[in-house]
Amino acid sequence: MTDTVTIITSVTNNQIVKSFHGVDYKPLKFSPGSEFLASQHPVHDLQSLASVISGLEGNPTKAVMRGLPLLSENKPVARQSQNFSSISHHWCMIDIDSLPWNGDLQDHKAMLGYASCQLPAEFQQADCWYHFSSSMGIKQGIRVHLWYWLERPCSDDEMKAWLSGCPVDLRLFNPTQIHLTANPQFIVEPLTLIPIGLACLKPVIR
Repeated sequence: MTDTVTIITSVTNNQIVKSFHGVDYKPLKFSPGSEFLASQHPVHDLQSLASVISGLEGNPTKAVMRGLPLLSENKPVARQSQNFSSISHHWCMIDIDSLPWNGDLQDHKAMLGYASCQLPAEFQQADCWYHFSSSMGIKQGIRVHLWYWLERPCSDDEMKAWLSGCPVDLRLFNPTQIHLTANPQFIVEPLTLIPIGLACLKPVIR
């Protein structure tokens, strides 16, 4: 069961990641850029898929797409439908967003169990690789990405039909939709130092 994952890399080093600013975690504009290098990486099971995805967590200039690139890996391409074809995959990423949750945010097992119960029965007992989405803990509800390995390749249309009615983002099942894989970035204002008067530095004479 061999498959491939399309990894895109920003040609201009744009950050393909959600970023937040200040102590109130104000979201910054998402600006992934317009041109990318697209490469194919082989995967053959959930473990190899997880290895590829986890390897991207620390690289904010990279992300994943479902589409098959139609041009050379060395040629920058725009993220447009004419440059990527729809293809069936053994793997899928399911994005659950804003799922109401009143339980403990530290109880990952309980949250993942509850999230998977919102999916069709075939997913509920299946192993998956997960990582919480960028706004988890900043906005309310469970926000998580669940990566699965399927018994057979499924097309984008099949995935949309299969997950129809579930609290998931069906836009991921389009060839050019970005699957965010990098950890979020938090930008904090630099600390301002207040100068101390010279008088405070004089030794005390007893």
